Amino acid sequence: MIRWKLNEVMSRKRIRNKDLAAALDITENSIYRLRKTDEMPRLTPQRLEGICQILGCQPGELLEWVPDVEQGAPAVSAVPVNAVQVYPNPPRPAPQGSILIQQSGVATPSPLPQAVLRRLTEFCQQVLALSWQGYRTYGPGAVIFTDHIEGPQIAYLERDKLSDPRCRQVVEHNRPEHGAVVLYYYTADYDSGEYEMLTLQGPKSPPDCYSLLME
Repeated sequence: MIRWKLNEVMSRKRIRNKDLAAALDITENSIYRLRKTDEMPRLTPQRLEGICQILGCQPGELLEWVPDVEQGAPAVSAVPVNAVQVYPNPPRPAPQGSILIQQSGVATPSPLPQAVLRRLTEFCQQVLALSWQGYRTYGPGAVIFTDHIEGPQIAYLERDKLSDPRCRQVVEHNRPEHGAVVLYYYTADYDSGEYEMLTLQGPKSPPDCYSLLME
């Protein structure tokens, strides 16, 4: 399949949705939809030329051919942590002693950056503990994970305050006693819209992680 990489190119070049929208004279929602799809959108040659001109890139930088993954087979990202597995399929209990990180809300999951996998593995217990604490206090929601200069910051946002309908849908189908919905932001700017939506499970359940941190 041909994968559309606008989100990656904009993130690398630090171009915001509103800046590209203004330059192309289209709405920010249109840019948001273009960024959140992995499939090649239907664009006129003029629109594609405009995107390349504003981003200072070649059309080839926005496209990547990837072999089709056999249906039902897990797409596993190799990282220097043997306990991490990445599955595009529906959530399942994490194998004993392992951490399961599943991409959510995308039709065709792409390999997650190794930095994301390492960070979520390193802070798995804190994320799961906060997810359970937030669920008990505010109801269903998602954990916001952001890498600041001074170190990772995590927070809890209840479902009704999530602006993305896909996020709310994933939260509604998540079982908080088993795992956490995580919005991993690549920058400290929440307004950039540059995030990965994931489901995180660990060798210990969210209630167990919360109990351990409270000891």
